[in-house]
Amino acid sequence: MALPVEEWRRSAARCWAALEPALRERLAAAPLGEALRMGCGLFGPEEAALQRLCRRARTGKEPAAARFYREEGNRQFGRCCYRDAVRLYSQAAAHEPPRSPEVALCFANRSAALFHLGHFEVCLEDIARAESHGYPDRLLPKVLLRKAECLLRLGRLQDATDTLTAVENKMAVDGIMTSPIHRMLLKKLSQLKTEIHEGSCPEPAREADGDVQRESEIWEENGSISESGDGAVVNKKPVRLATAFFPVLSLLNHSCSPNISVSFSGTAATVRASQPIPSGQEIFHCYGPHRCRMRVAERQQLLSQYFFECRCQACLDELESDVESVSVRNSFCCPSCQASMQGEEMLCCSNEACAFSVSRERLSQRLLDLQQQMEKALELLRDSKADEAIKMLLKCQIDARNFLSPEHLLMGELEDHLAQVYATLGKWQEAARHLGRSIQLVEMHHGPSSVEMGHELFKLAQILFNGFAVSEALSTIQRAEEILSVHCGPQSTQIQELQEMKTCLLELPRSILQRT
Repeated sequence: MALPVEEWRRSAARCWAALEPALRERLAAAPLGEALRMGCGLFGPEEAALQRLCRRARTGKEPAAARFYREEGNRQFGRCCYRDAVRLYSQAAAHEPPRSPEVALCFANRSAALFHLGHFEVCLEDIARAESHGYPDRLLPKVLLRKAECLLRLGRLQDATDTLTAVENKMAVDGIMTSPIHRMLLKKLSQLKTEIHEGSCPEPAREADGDVQRESEIWEENGSISESGDGAVVNKKPVRLATAFFPVLSLLNHSCSPNISVSFSGTAATVRASQPIPSGQEIFHCYGPHRCRMRVAERQQLLSQYFFECRCQACLDELESDVESVSVRNSFCCPSCQASMQGEEMLCCSNEACAFSVSRERLSQRLLDLQQQMEKALELLRDSKADEAIKMLLKCQIDARNFLSPEHLLMGELEDHLAQVYATLGKWQEAARHLGRSIQLVEMHHGPSSVEMGHELFKLAQILFNGFAVSEALSTIQRAEEILSVHCGPQSTQIQELQEMKTCLLELPRSILQRT
């Protein structure tokens, strides 16, 4: 920004010359603090003059420059040059108008770079700036998960727990729980909840004093040691710190197919059975990796941090049968006869009479193209073009049926998107019909008593409630309550909202209830 420095200097010189000689001498001889107190009363009228001068100055904000710096920042971030990324995102923010989504994106991007540098407090400040400047609502879960992780690294477990609860509620209300992006967010959410529930977190970097920390204390994300500004070598290897002890919970063994769910409220932990447990059967807790959410190889890798090889029944069944349920339910089908495709790099139709073959790479590219079309449909919905979004999603659905198995998660995702669009239009029956199909696949993948099933039933209850389908809404509310009470606790926000809907429906006149 080109400030009118010379004009201001001349204005200040004229004001100084107009003062009485005795007052000029007092000001010249006075200590800085006293001179400031005297000057505040003398130079008040000059503020208007300074404002007039500044209004004529160019701000120097260039949208093209903002875009250039932001893209350069993204490139440096991709190269793990986080310090350069912070500088470039700051330059981009300087060229964006205040209170705009663009400047909010700059702050959010900068918070990601600061997180990797270990500056968690400053990262939290940038996240707050992004939210206050209108960060897009649909992207908030990702930023809030970063906020929760910062709080966890700083040892603020209760604040981190509250933030994760807000993320979980928002993702449930948004209604898109099965897209690739949301699956990634859910995985991260589950990971952070596990860390919090274990009462442990990596040790945050020590803060240095003054300019040393601000200017030159830059930590490498993957290094175990780093040089600080004063030349000292500081150990920065993450260390797990115990922040809570649950002697009974610590006795529970892990299973990738657990029979309990643990919820936390403050310093209290509650264990609830998620399925019938016969007398004498062991109680199993899931440390994070679940058989319905990831393959056995991924689970074994994640569980290695606990220094044991998982030999739970779910892992043994998959290892012995050499069949992974997650991959089977996300398989391709023959574009010619819709039979299942088998093989590794080259896939062949299981129907011997068909003998169709195609490379996995080709079908994977087709799947990627389909996902991009679905994202375009959601963009149309966000632009209030619901009719166009429906046409594109129905076209995607036809294409998906030609090469994806009927049980593929993407088929449920398409139904979920269609339910969202119809709900936006107020077509509650259509929305409920599509969401019901999505729920069938969620139940197949995650089980009838899973937390994912609870979230889907919560959405269905909202749609049925809005569509005035009283009897269906009441039965769905009951099912959702039974599941979410186990996984989230009876005091959770979702349970309270379900109870409010039920109360409202039951207070309707008896004549209406009988008709429905």
